[in-house]
Amino acid sequence: MQEVLAHSAALAGLVALLFLPGYALERWTARGAELAGLRALARAALGSASWMLALFALAALQLLRPAALLAVALAFGALALAARLRFGGAREAQGGGFLAAAALATAPFWLGALDYGVAWDAGAYHLSLPRRYLAAGGFTALPLNVYAIWPHATELLFAPALLLRDHALATALHTSFGALALWAVYRACCAEGHPAAGWLAAPLALANPVLLFELGIAYVDLVSAFFFSAGIAFMARALRGPARSRGALALAGVCGGALAAVKINGVLGTAALASLALPRALALARAGELRALGRDALAFAAPAALLWLPWLARSAALTGDPLYPLLYPILGGPDWSPALAQRFGDWQRGIGMGRGALDYALLPLRVALAGGQDYGHFAGRIGAHWLLCIPFAVAFGRSQPLVRAALAASALYFALWALGSQQMRFLVVILPPLALATALSFEHALARLPRARRGNPVPALRTAAGALALALLLHFGSQHFANALTALRGLRVEPELRRAAAVEAHWHWANRWLPPDARVLLLDTNQTFFLEREALADSFFEASQIADWLGPARDPAAVRARLAERGVTHVLRDRRRHWGIAWPPALLQLLDDPARARRLYRSADARVEVFALESP
Repeated sequence: MQEVLAHSAALAGLVALLFLPGYALERWTARGAELAGLRALARAALGSASWMLALFALAALQLLRPAALLAVALAFGALALAARLRFGGAREAQGGGFLAAAALATAPFWLGALDYGVAWDAGAYHLSLPRRYLAAGGFTALPLNVYAIWPHATELLFAPALLLRDHALATALHTSFGALALWAVYRACCAEGHPAAGWLAAPLALANPVLLFELGIAYVDLVSAFFFSAGIAFMARALRGPARSRGALALAGVCGGALAAVKINGVLGTAALASLALPRALALARAGELRALGRDALAFAAPAALLWLPWLARSAALTGDPLYPLLYPILGGPDWSPALAQRFGDWQRGIGMGRGALDYALLPLRVALAGGQDYGHFAGRIGAHWLLCIPFAVAFGRSQPLVRAALAASALYFALWALGSQQMRFLVVILPPLALATALSFEHALARLPRARRGNPVPALRTAAGALALALLLHFGSQHFANALTALRGLRVEPELRRAAAVEAHWHWANRWLPPDARVLLLDTNQTFFLEREALADSFFEASQIADWLGPARDPAAVRARLAERGVTHVLRDRRRHWGIAWPPALLQLLDDPARARRLYRSADARVEVFALESP
């Protein structure tokens, strides 16, 4: 229990820190009623985005250290205190009751992370990147790691969690963004005068296996879901009525920039948010109000660029390509080739159930009904209830500006997603807005019902809808809840024993016996989080940069010379999974030659081996 309380207190402190700069910025910049009902949401968005910028600056300046982080936190606290003294306390409800309920509902998932295991991508980069940045004091060279070049603002947010406690706290921080995404939907509903719709939307959003899966791991899609939901609320407010609010438009730009800073394809969400303003922009252009159009565009684009462009500049400085390696045919770049570009593109296009005209026509049905764990079935599942919810929202809610905004932005995001990598977890972003649209449409439909002679049927129908949504959540989440309860029972084991059990035997061995200055080449694995040595590993097994790099070497001596150029001293090969990588024959010959590669370790099942390379 002490461990749970310590992590809960640390998480509460982290979330409070996220709000600090947002409180100051919102109080100093917002005026009048332009953000009525959305002030608390503005603080959360501004605060998280401010920390993303601050952590990027610290990492770029090699100041990602405890003293500098404490100084930034104190500076943000001073700004928040000055804002409170200048403007007084909060002037609207924060939705604390709902946020507490959302935190309670999602708590079992992050508490389950106290088994200290990590999901695959978390071990490859979501958690390993911030751990290595903390060790280096900032951004550091990670050869062959494309994820370290792409935007990864959420991974920077994980750094304070790792520093304050451990990777279980980083997982809890990601889970908290899931609760914040639900809260963003609730606040948007409250701003419309329909708080009950917010309570209905929450179980509709949670009733999706892919979202429940994300609640218990340290990924980034729940952060994107929060910013996308908040961005829709701000954009709908900015475009409502004749008096446009450029403050709300700027907040939508903050959310759009944060989406692009979280991951490379987050710019799809940015584009979807910006598209909501197109009808107003066209109307201004036709009316000749070009100055107003320019101001609107600047209000959205300036904060979005502030959050996104540093990542593009960093990528360009490292590789010559701001979108490395996507522009390789034009700009070139290190550690890439035309063959890799072809394999990477084939892999991305191969995810899903086809790319023909009929496949695209059937895609919404297949996404709802044919999801599965393999790439051929989108690598995830959502609830089939969307086949009823979305048409219902279109039919009954299209007259409401917020519902139209949520449906339009989600539809455009889905269309852009369909053209790229059709991984189901990338759709987590649109699930809260779709739940918002459904819940508000239901409230609107209830309002149009004729009153019964013996009473008002609205409360009973609202209760029935809530019960149905909760039943959907329990149906889709039963296994996840059972797993969370199992993990909670496991908390009776001492934390140190659970931490040790989470680390596989070969990582224990490597951390104990390999020299501190060893540089390890990883084959058939890219799990570097638990390895306390420098490592080179593939970002994508489907487009193996290691195989491409070593492919031209025709004999073991040539392979050893190439490895020596990168300072590789050891090789770890994990053959427990077959990824289909065509390793160069000369590399395999090198590992089979005791005179060149001396085997130091072999796992009990003989599937994991560690070799020390002799000097070339």
